[in-house]
Amino acid sequence: MIAPLDGVRILDFTRHMSGPYATVFMADYGADVIKIEGLPDGDASRTTGELVQGKVSAPYLMWNRGKRSLAIDMRSPRGIEIIRKLVETADVLVENYKPGVADKIGIGYEAMRQINPGLIYVSISAFGRGPLEPFPGTDPVVQAMSGIMSVTGEEDGGPVLVGVPMADFTAAMIGVQAVTLGLLARAKTGEGQLIEISMLHAMLTSLTTRLATHWATGQEPRRNGGAHSVVMPYQVWRTSDGFVVAGVWNGGNVMWPRFCEAVEMPELGERPEFATNSDRLEAHRELSEILQARFIQHPTAYWERRFRERQVLFSPVYTFSEILDHPHIQQAGVIQQLDHPLLGATPQITPPAVLHGTPGRLDRHAPLLGEHSREILTEAAFGNDEIDRLLSDSVILQAEVAR
Repeated sequence: MIAPLDGVRILDFTRHMSGPYATVFMADYGADVIKIEGLPDGDASRTTGELVQGKVSAPYLMWNRGKRSLAIDMRSPRGIEIIRKLVETADVLVENYKPGVADKIGIGYEAMRQINPGLIYVSISAFGRGPLEPFPGTDPVVQAMSGIMSVTGEEDGGPVLVGVPMADFTAAMIGVQAVTLGLLARAKTGEGQLIEISMLHAMLTSLTTRLATHWATGQEPRRNGGAHSVVMPYQVWRTSDGFVVAGVWNGGNVMWPRFCEAVEMPELGERPEFATNSDRLEAHRELSEILQARFIQHPTAYWERRFRERQVLFSPVYTFSEILDHPHIQQAGVIQQLDHPLLGATPQITPPAVLHGTPGRLDRHAPLLGEHSREILTEAAFGNDEIDRLLSDSVILQAEVAR
């Protein structure tokens, strides 16, 4: 079977997560992603976080599977000449430097467009164009600036960083959408284009319910801890042996009586002060205390059985180990082992969009630095003697991989 992006060649100049996670997603669906890394050390994420077996960064393995690595001295004129040659046959170029840095290197949009007018050029940065343009920014900074930290945490506590890199992830997924939209547009117009993605702008698009409430009321949204901001009850509850999330979605108030039955308190459904979602939000403190006193009386498994029987929203709060070992995750094929030349079998999450006709696939480990330099330049019509000279002059690096 072919994959949706088979035949699409992407030059990937990104580092860390926001860019690399966008391109790894596209590699999963068939794109030929050439990870272009500067010498001497390549992408800094190669040494970020825990090292698996003391050899390879665990985050790097997640963010760069499916790609080929060309390690090149981007500070040298010969290195830039090689890149210009590769741009001739590329469909997409993705970079996540601060605005203006790509131009200084010599790989900015205007220069690349002169070589390949059909190029889809995607630039991801923390803030995009504007007064903040000169300043550095990563996920925590963007979480703080976007307002998302102001609504994350307990009501009586301080702002809290979201437990996953939401700004990076959101920008990455918008990056994937941008590339596919750019390719669709090129199919109609024959022209490439510049696409700019601001992590800050991307994060603001994720605020939806909070922005809607703010614009409707003029009030600053508050931190709600584990509670939903516009639905009651729908939050984290402590059981006798753990934590769960359980609640209703407003949906015509159909689920509220069933929720009351699940917690063995059908009389709550008859109380007028709790009749509607608006009423329950108004009385959220009182209702929360009543329900919490009920949940604490039994273990999680007891409540799961009752809520599942009544088809009411419910989940235990799982740890990573618990959800990864869950029968549903195992049977759905969410995890796959991918062979790595230094590490052996390594776990990865499979592509989440299950296209039955043109599926995604995991078929290549995260590359060693320069693992595919010779292969890539050979495809670009460089001769063996010329590649040997580039290697001896330290313009490129070729990793040796035991097969």
